[in-house]
Amino acid sequence: MTSTGAQGCSRWALDSTRVPLDRSQRQRIKDQIAASGLDWAVERLFSGGQVNPSEHQPALHMALRAEQPDRWPGQGSNPDLSQQRERFLALADRLYSGSSGLTDLIHIGIGGSDLGPRLVCKALSDSQSSVRVHFLSTLDHRVLSRLLHSLEPAATGLIVASKSFTTEETLLQARAVADWLGDRFVSQSWAATAQADQAVSFGFRPEAVLPFPAWTGGRFSLWSSVGTSAAAAMGRERFESLLAGAASADADFRQASRRGSHDQLAHELARLMHGLRRALDLPTLGVVAYEPRLALLGDYLQQLVMESLGKRVDLNDAPVTGPTAPLLFSGCGTDAQHAIFQSLHQGIESHPLILVGCLNDPSVDPEWQRTQLAHLLGQAEAFAQGMRSERPCQVLPGGRPVSLLMTDVLTPHGLGYLLASFEHAVFVLSVLWGINPFDQWGVEEGKRLARALKSKLESVSFGLDDLPRAANLLKESG
Repeated sequence: MTSTGAQGCSRWALDSTRVPLDRSQRQRIKDQIAASGLDWAVERLFSGGQVNPSEHQPALHMALRAEQPDRWPGQGSNPDLSQQRERFLALADRLYSGSSGLTDLIHIGIGGSDLGPRLVCKALSDSQSSVRVHFLSTLDHRVLSRLLHSLEPAATGLIVASKSFTTEETLLQARAVADWLGDRFVSQSWAATAQADQAVSFGFRPEAVLPFPAWTGGRFSLWSSVGTSAAAAMGRERFESLLAGAASADADFRQASRRGSHDQLAHELARLMHGLRRALDLPTLGVVAYEPRLALLGDYLQQLVMESLGKRVDLNDAPVTGPTAPLLFSGCGTDAQHAIFQSLHQGIESHPLILVGCLNDPSVDPEWQRTQLAHLLGQAEAFAQGMRSERPCQVLPGGRPVSLLMTDVLTPHGLGYLLASFEHAVFVLSVLWGINPFDQWGVEEGKRLARALKSKLESVSFGLDDLPRAANLLKESG
């Protein structure tokens, strides 16, 4: 089956004809979606209804990329989205143009505060920006030290992205960079957050806080001021095109449901993932990009898919009736061929893949572009058809589920369309499976235990022989 996105600069095609689902299975999946109440659920989502029952909240992230965000229903006390957008885009424009006087920008965030901006920077940044953007997420003091050693405080800005502004990994690194900046921290740093008071308490000037609404989920925060660094790397005009592409996907998805049709790219992606996960009972899904600019797409989708769909109870707190989120892994084109594809071709188990590619890229050597495309198509054929040989060690069984997700030319508008379509595909699956895709309670307990353990580890040291005791540290303390 093949699906195209919006016309013009947002064209995407999904080809899943190499996935071993017969016609009756494909029709059954379409019928299940049609009978799931999806059209009503989509209208509730776009009308600002409470679609996150465990946290009693709507999901309004589509407003962040809407042409007229202040008119989006359900915002409550957040009617100034246009002003918030203008503030962070104006800052990004100053950074991009060089009028800020800065040559480097450090972006500190983790999870959704890192994955989206990092993906977009790699995919869409150009050589015209006056600033180089450096991302910090993992607590690695050596990486931070090497980075700071290569920069000049007088020419370096800082953006700290954190919804709650309590994320420990982010604040530890932010404090280290703030100390390095010294007195310059006050004038060369900004905070993207939903908790302005927390950022001010940290030391940011009130006017340096770039707010976004508290209802913005972390994995949807790219569209908010968390995207400031990406906008600074690619320019305001291109970032606004990214937003417009996502808004086009929103409009297409909603219009399809209003027509009672389920033929938009998001529906096709949802049908593919449902067929792999439930019809074929395959617990994994790989996203491998043969377009180097999209090398981080799989990392971004890991959080979107697994944090949204990794649930074991339904909306009524009853056990779900089937498997949910696949274990999503990622890779970059020909690199993955020389690392993991051997197992995928000849291993005992089958691991489905989505191969992502671009037909044309006017910015690179045509031979390089043709080589990437040839490898994508060659691998897809080998996965699907296999290879016969008299030597068992050379046999490829074939029949491995592989889909192609292609665009003609990668544009900001097209990437926005794709990312929003994946968001809506996840929503379709959540309706079909009866789960809440907007909460993530499973993340919190480990954080709580880490806070409790950290204070104890300050006064206790362990060797390797003490690991059993370390594992029981909380139990020992009662």
